[in-house]
Amino acid sequence: MGSPPPRRRGRETSSGGGALTVTGDLGGAVRGQSTALEYTLSLAVASLVITGLLMAAGDFVTDQRRDVVRTELGVVGEQLAGEVSAADRLVRAGEPTGRFSANASLPSTVAGAGYNIEIGNAGSSEWLNLSASDPDVSVEIRLETETDLKTDRIQGGRVSVVYDPSANRLEVRG
Repeated sequence: MGSPPPRRRGRETSSGGGALTVTGDLGGAVRGQSTALEYTLSLAVASLVITGLLMAAGDFVTDQRRDVVRTELGVVGEQLAGEVSAADRLVRAGEPTGRFSANASLPSTVAGAGYNIEIGNAGSSEWLNLSASDPDVSVEIRLETETDLKTDRIQGGRVSVVYDPSANRLEVRG
């Protein structure tokens, strides 16, 4: 006679009529997952976490750079305001018969960004407005001089504070 048919794996259950049926081995066991699927899902989750961290760090760095530029513009503005005030005192103390010039060596960039200096006045109030374009930051420094100050806009870097006796005013030149 031959060999008996191969035996099927699984659990035998009885269904009401006494007949036996064979089912797969799923009862109580956890379904197996593909290694490739698990690897892909792990990479996707890791990519999302890393992307979120990079975006948060990028915003943090941008904010820090903006703060550094604002601080440096304030320092440069105070230095220039000191030079203008010193020139004003010298003009008032001496005989203003000729031109007077004081050179100030300011940095040409702050935190890697170029900047502009605007000299302005409104009535009796005079001010320096230092502004950088990348990042967009502006700092205003108030000046108090007794000698008139010419309004102008110059690039940051080496500047001169000049007294013009014919106009009886101070000028900041780039």
